[in-house]
Amino acid sequence: MPHRRYHIHVICADNDQLLVLDSVAIFFQARAFLTYDVSSKLPKASLYGRQCIDSCDYALMIIGDSYGTVQKTGVSQMHLSYLNAKAKLKPLLILVKNHYQEAGISRQLQELVKLVSKQDNQIYYYDTEDDIEALLVQAYYNTVGSHKVAGGWVRATEEMIKFSNQTVAERFADLLSKNKNINANRESSTDEDFGADNVSQPIILTETFDVRYSAQAYEGGNLKDVTRDITLSWQEILAALVKIPSTFSSYGLQNAINRLIAPKAEIDIKNDMPNVHAVSRCQVSQDDLNHLQRQLVSANWIQLTTYGTRLSQELWKLTFYAKNLLENENSQTSE
Repeated sequence: MPHRRYHIHVICADNDQLLVLDSVAIFFQARAFLTYDVSSKLPKASLYGRQCIDSCDYALMIIGDSYGTVQKTGVSQMHLSYLNAKAKLKPLLILVKNHYQEAGISRQLQELVKLVSKQDNQIYYYDTEDDIEALLVQAYYNTVGSHKVAGGWVRATEEMIKFSNQTVAERFADLLSKNKNINANRESSTDEDFGADNVSQPIILTETFDVRYSAQAYEGGNLKDVTRDITLSWQEILAALVKIPSTFSSYGLQNAINRLIAPKAEIDIKNDMPNVHAVSRCQVSQDDLNHLQRQLVSANWIQLTTYGTRLSQELWKLTFYAKNLLENENSQTSE
């Protein structure tokens, strides 16, 4: 078990129990990869939460002082994610804060706690954030021991271990340090100059590669889950990147690749399955997306502009070097 890391999705209310969430992040730093529910105020919060729960190995729910922002459906993202996790039969462990005076919490939160308590769940109670670490030791290992899953990542090499323990900023710096052409004395270089020269793993635009995707195909009133490989070119990737806003998150990158894949996937699936009348929810695999993002950084096509402790806090932008590549390619084509 120490050599395997799982994907755990954290079900939580937005802007609640921040110290508890920090304690959870520290505890799982070397044990698991974490995703979190995002604010219900975001239009894609529900989609994001559902996708994370679909792909996670375990779910961890933290019920603190807040029910969370209520959506148009009348429930919060935390409540919705809990229902999704139960529907998907995900191994679920739940931390519930003790409220000795229920008058201090909302009626919706009280009802949610009652619902969770009545159903077949592993529930652990805490008073303050100081209780979390000891509680997680018991809760996590009990859950993993009683609910074996086939997922997770095995740390096969020292290089993989190093990468998994690095922050995004450290990964970015490590990639750039491999560039033998960097001139250490060019402190006065402009951003454009830096972007034009700093390439550690150049990419040839005409080269192609395969990525795996999943989609849902509708055939004769039935829904089928489809997983296939599709071929993309680096030129297509670059053209898709240019269409993204000036700064974007890893989630924004994922959406851009999904939009690129979707029309190709529909043609591919309908060719093999002639009775399919619609294709939806086309998603690039997370492993291939992570690999693609590392290649884009190494080739100096994208660069980090801001970063934080969570993936949602990282913002990227297209480099001057990448923009030049596309401009040069377009000018050659027009000639």
